[in-house]
Amino acid sequence: MNKFLPLLVVVIVGNNCQDFAYPENPGQRLDDDNKSERVPLYAPDKCPENQLLYPGNQKNDWICDCGPGYIYYPPQDGCFSAYRQGPCRQGYHLILKRNKVVPECVVNPCKDGFARYKGKCYELDKPNGPCLPVEVGGGIFGVNATTLTVECLKGTEKLSLFNIPRNCPLGSKRDRNNTCRENWNV
Repeated sequence: MNKFLPLLVVVIVGNNCQDFAYPENPGQRLDDDNKSERVPLYAPDKCPENQLLYPGNQKNDWICDCGPGYIYYPPQDGCFSAYRQGPCRQGYHLILKRNKVVPECVVNPCKDGFARYKGKCYELDKPNGPCLPVEVGGGIFGVNATTLTVECLKGTEKLSLFNIPRNCPLGSKRDRNNTCRENWNV
């Protein structure tokens, strides 16, 4: 027994140096219907800015990808906020057009931090604006993390890292690289 004690100490000390990652929303599962699924993690030492560590297809498979409301922009290999200037030149903002997988920098008819909705410019992530007041069932004008469109968001639709879309959301790196869609090319 005594001859194995130094080996045991080395194993314990050697395994004590590990990276840590934390669930983005501690204590709350995002998948109430399937408790065995793994949730994305906020791991700043593993993933670049604006990215979370998502579970892959295998038990020990993880991949860094854009957080909710962020779009993967291949020319800069990074994730940027939808409807914000991000990597675009001044006067432009980054959007993902319907049925596209590559985002584009398009002219922003409003200033950065504002988006056009029904012909007018409104500040993003603010209550009211084009939305009814929150007190009467309205919402906050912002980017829907699932559809990547601007709209009046209510309750849990609010863009945040606590509202993580399942699977491969639009605009994600995995969506752009076609690694999470079924291919039916015959």
